Amino acid sequence: MRYFYPSLHKLHKPSVDLSDGLPGYKHIETPLRVDLVLEGLKSAYDCEVVYVEDFDDEDVRGIHDGDYVDFLLNISKELSGKEEYIPSIFRKNLDTAPIFFRGGMYCDEIGTPIGGESIKSALNSVRAALEGVDYMLQCNKSAFVLTRPPGHHAKKNRYGGYCFFNNPYICATKFVQHGKKVAVVDIDYHIGDGSMEFATKEMPYYSLNCNIHRNYPYFESGFKNNNSYSTLFEFEVGISGSEYLKYLRDMLCVAIDESIDVVILSLGFDTLGSDYCQDEYIYLQVDDYFEIGREFFKLKQDVLVLLEGGYDLDNLKMCAKNFMLGFSGQTQSSLG
Repeated sequence: MRYFYPSLHKLHKPSVDLSDGLPGYKHIETPLRVDLVLEGLKSAYDCEVVYVEDFDDEDVRGIHDGDYVDFLLNISKELSGKEEYIPSIFRKNLDTAPIFFRGGMYCDEIGTPIGGESIKSALNSVRAALEGVDYMLQCNKSAFVLTRPPGHHAKKNRYGGYCFFNNPYICATKFVQHGKKVAVVDIDYHIGDGSMEFATKEMPYYSLNCNIHRNYPYFESGFKNNNSYSTLFEFEVGISGSEYLKYLRDMLCVAIDESIDVVILSLGFDTLGSDYCQDEYIYLQVDDYFEIGREFFKLKQDVLVLLEGGYDLDNLKMCAKNFMLGFSGQTQSSLG
């Protein structure tokens, strides 16, 4: 196994989240998240860490619309210093508007500010994920990529939910191009509404998530999932870790069979009971992540783990450690 670390992720430093209105609060998608997760992983299973410094917008144009990618690159060039961009007008077509108004075509919320280096950071995150794919194709081993910014909310031409490019499906597409059938399994607290959009027969999507109407991204009441290759499992409010594991096992029984060659895991630690991002709380504890990791260790397939959410900085390191202890096949007596 190897860990892949996007060295440019720290260039993305969003300052304020306005999602809940004014006054805004200090943004929780902080660079420190990744370093805490890496510390936890290494304390459980110390293997080679590959530091990735490259980035290229061609990595994302295979699944994201060209005008969308161009907008993100161009708006970044307009920003200087600590300046951040948030759309102020939201319309379906703003092609002829000045560039500072066009973001409302590509985003429908105000919680994901863009800084001058944010898109470079996001592209570097994608490149790290693709290097993880290359490693798995060559070595037939699992890999953990500390993707930041995360990716599962990003759509073909839409950013939001702290995401710019859909890391899981950029990787899934590459696996499919090499003849692999992939299952994308998402255990972030929130639904990966971007990942849902990309699901196909060769790379279906399975998510274990909170209620999609009462939590971000707040789907409309009449929403129907019309993608037959996207399957959602909704856990109940207030469940414990043991109850969550029952949901997880049920989902994996549906998602994984002999036809699947590779599993891509969108891993969110924001299911922890003390995480700040939950609108309706569930009560997983730090030790529960050992059992979650253990479920993926049991799979016959190699697993590409991609980091999504997780914002309780006091407990993030131990969550990562315990997940990796389980995922690497160690015993529960190793829990710290």
